[in-house]
Amino acid sequence: MVRLLFSFLFLAAPACAPQVYSNTKPATFSGAIDVRWIGKDRFLFMPNKDDPFFMVRPDGRLVRPGLMYTDGGSIPQFLWGVDGFSPWGYGPAHIVHDWVFDAKHCGVPPENVYTFEDSVAVMAEGLKALMEGSPEMKNYFAFDAIVTAVASPIARRLWDEGQCRQPTKTKGFALPSDTPPGELLMTIRVKDIQQ
Repeated sequence: MVRLLFSFLFLAAPACAPQVYSNTKPATFSGAIDVRWIGKDRFLFMPNKDDPFFMVRPDGRLVRPGLMYTDGGSIPQFLWGVDGFSPWGYGPAHIVHDWVFDAKHCGVPPENVYTFEDSVAVMAEGLKALMEGSPEMKNYFAFDAIVTAVASPIARRLWDEGQCRQPTKTKGFALPSDTPPGELLMTIRVKDIQQ
């Protein structure tokens, strides 16, 4: 989202968190996340052909991200050293949240019917799954700050006014059929993370 927004919300989160951790049901993650570096703080998520990444929401709906640009979590760089605020610390949840925005802006079913409120819930459910699945990742302050940021009026404006940025050509490569650009930076294997 907007890095400046996150800076403000980092300080204000405890007072205005819209979704309480204990009231959030966790999602389930599975599959592999392939991320390629294509520029400064710019990455390309590509679905893994052998082990596609997906999230199952508590209500049973499946979210399967497609090819998209991402920056992980849009967290200001000066916060990256604070526990819980790395752009890739909760990578699977950030990927799914980014995808819900892209699917809405590009009209990609089935997630293109999600509402803004669904996008906030998707982030909360994903964060809780990661935090409950790995106790060392549990951070209530990070949960509140991230959920507050994605539920903010600025995030809603990005939801309402954002444009499709789905990659179709990147640096001469037609995606996804040709060799993808950039080096494979990381593959995150998510093995059925759930509560």
